[in-house]
Amino acid sequence: PDNVSPPPYYPDHEITRQEWARYLNSVSGMDLRIGWILERLREDGLDKNTVVIFFADNGRMEARGIHWLWDCGIHVPMIILWPEKIPSPAGYIPGTVNEEMISLIDVTATTLSIAGIPKPQLMQSRIFLGKGKDEPRTCVFSARDRIDETVNRIRSVRESKYHYIRNYIPGQGFTSLNRYKEKCFPVKPLMRRLYAVGELSGPAADLMKPLPEELLFDTEADPHEINNLAESDLPEHREALIRLRAALDTWIVET
Repeated sequence: PDNVSPPPYYPDHEITRQEWARYLNSVSGMDLRIGWILERLREDGLDKNTVVIFFADNGRMEARGIHWLWDCGIHVPMIILWPEKIPSPAGYIPGTVNEEMISLIDVTATTLSIAGIPKPQLMQSRIFLGKGKDEPRTCVFSARDRIDETVNRIRSVRESKYHYIRNYIPGQGFTSLNRYKEKCFPVKPLMRRLYAVGELSGPAADLMKPLPEELLFDTEADPHEINNLAESDLPEHREALIRLRAALDTWIVET
């Protein structure tokens, strides 16, 4: 716990550091278990002709992460290992990072392409690697509704720089009661206690307030997404807000 730096939207507290340390230790444990799988592929003689795609089903396992539409809840890790015996596709360079906007549904069309199977017509999934690669996405969409006992309706659209989130239920937000998450993440009841006695400040205190109808973040300047630009008068922020509003409305109608 003494060797970690939790995000600024949590209070600087021993419980916070313990919880963040446990999260990072779980990542190390996951790495070890993935290593067992790769070793088994080598033992079975399959490592030279097997494409390995590692990804998660949600963002970070933390109170503000999983189940929420901030980047920490929707940014999914993905690592692709291409085998030696199969010619690598155009654009695949080992050891590099792909900065394209990719939705997790795109894994489906991409694995079909790798297997030499045509993508079905009308499939929303896009091929991001290999033969028949589709045009990269300009943005990706996310949605959150009921989680366990907690009902929220939130939608988001993320492009390379800006992230727009729309909240449909006034009064709802991070403090909406979810007893399952209260037990999983001790930082949440801790923040309730500190907020009740006026001992929270800054981004941690802001997180305890109801979500506004609209949130806009510059993810390059503000990677923790704590400065809401939805009310900003700067032209570039107004343009991004109008653009992403329209993109989200269009996606909702289409889907």
